[in-house]
Amino acid sequence: MRAEAQAGAAAAPLLAARGVSVHYEGAISALEHIDFDVPQGALVALLGANGAGKTTLMKAIAGMLPFERGEVTAGEIDFDGFSCVRAHPAKITRRGVALVQDGRQCFRSMTVEENLRAAALLKPARAREMTDLVYDYFPMLREMHARAAGFLSGGQAQMLVIAMALMGQPKLLLLDEPSLGLSPVMVQAVFDAVERVHRDLGASVVIAEQTVPRLLTIATDAYVLSRGTVAIHAAPSQITEDELQRVYLS
Repeated sequence: MRAEAQAGAAAAPLLAARGVSVHYEGAISALEHIDFDVPQGALVALLGANGAGKTTLMKAIAGMLPFERGEVTAGEIDFDGFSCVRAHPAKITRRGVALVQDGRQCFRSMTVEENLRAAALLKPARAREMTDLVYDYFPMLREMHARAAGFLSGGQAQMLVIAMALMGQPKLLLLDEPSLGLSPVMVQAVFDAVERVHRDLGASVVIAEQTVPRLLTIATDAYVLSRGTVAIHAAPSQITEDELQRVYLS
């Protein structure tokens, strides 16, 4: 494994996972002794083939494993001085972690704007300001504010669930395969918006993908998982297509 020093690495990371192992149903190993850092203000690419452990790591951070009969069996996950291991996901969310899962989960019978209002209940004081902000990031949602979410396209729904996560003003935004099933045009639009969120708001972002070349051009750090372990940790510019292919095919 290659480890590259990041600028400002001397400061404590916003998120630090140390020696994390995860098992499902007490027996099935999904992660083994993972070390994973997210510095303050970083945009981290989390890459790996299907089944490598990307989603499991994100759910471990967000406290979602118990809903799938999974648990962290070893190690520690520290987020801004708070232990995420065995913490309730609602408490982790209130601390500032937002996980956008690949199912594009929203209230399909409610309008776009109603979904945003519901998401703002976590931090209602800045609801109007945040609504204006996410409409600025996703102009398409402003145009469709009165449309029921169930009638949105896949790309529009992806924009909506990311916007809903932003309504909670997270310190750490976790995006699980946001490009899944989208057209190249929609992938470009979603990544443009995420890059702008990262740049303008200074939020830390982790994006899990199987392979999206654009991701390595905007990320500040990158991890590649294979069979539940970290196969590569390096600066994005130093990860080659050949290396990714070797890891994915191993």
